[in-house]
Amino acid sequence: MTAIISVCYYLILLIWSLAYFVFMLVLFALTVAFDRERVALHAASRFWARSIFRLNPLWRLHIEGREAIDPRKAYVITVNHQSMLDIPLMYALPRLNFKWVSKKEVYKWPLFGVVLWLHGDITVDTKGSVRKTLAFMEKGLEHLRRGTSVIIFPEGSRSRDGEIHNFKEGAFLLAREAGVPILPCVIDGGKTFARGWRVKRNTFTIRILPPVPAETVRATETRDLMSDVRSRTIETLQAIRRRTDAPMTQTEDTL
Repeated sequence: MTAIISVCYYLILLIWSLAYFVFMLVLFALTVAFDRERVALHAASRFWARSIFRLNPLWRLHIEGREAIDPRKAYVITVNHQSMLDIPLMYALPRLNFKWVSKKEVYKWPLFGVVLWLHGDITVDTKGSVRKTLAFMEKGLEHLRRGTSVIIFPEGSRSRDGEIHNFKEGAFLLAREAGVPILPCVIDGGKTFARGWRVKRNTFTIRILPPVPAETVRATETRDLMSDVRSRTIETLQAIRRRTDAPMTQTEDTL
């Protein structure tokens, strides 16, 4: 049964994504001249990203803690990295326009890489010099000063076992330089949505934690700040896993 569901899901998703990609190209052409931060394109991407989860009858998406977001503020958003679905998963994040910081290689992916380019997301050349690797700071500051959040995987790369690994300093240095809060987010379900090529019953969870105020970011040593956010991320991931089968609270949003 899961094989039939999987084949149908992949076919429907492919056809839908190709059609929507054409719409995204048209939208880009119509708005790029005046929509500097790609707000319209981001809203369209949120709709498409949510459809990835809506179209699969075996998947559920829970969003918790959305009240922690102030849409009037720009944040440096940190989130753990489990799988290729993390990027569309985070587009379900409500009420925020943001730019991804992604490795340069991601832009070579078919369709998906083009969409990231349309968005004007930030690339990191991890195979280049330190100067090239840190060039994202300048671009990140530009977006944050214009009121657009920046989202970063502080682990730097995908976790092979789904657990939280060491954080890098980039996100925290960027938040301090920009004078903005850090919004930690935790996701789970990115390692359990399929068995081989077959999709299976799965719950994806995004939990938005209370932000670290800009004043605290400025007053705290970077390594201490990084350690605190990492500890909160680990504790939250463990808490999500402990209550996976528990009833949803009022702070949850289900697709």
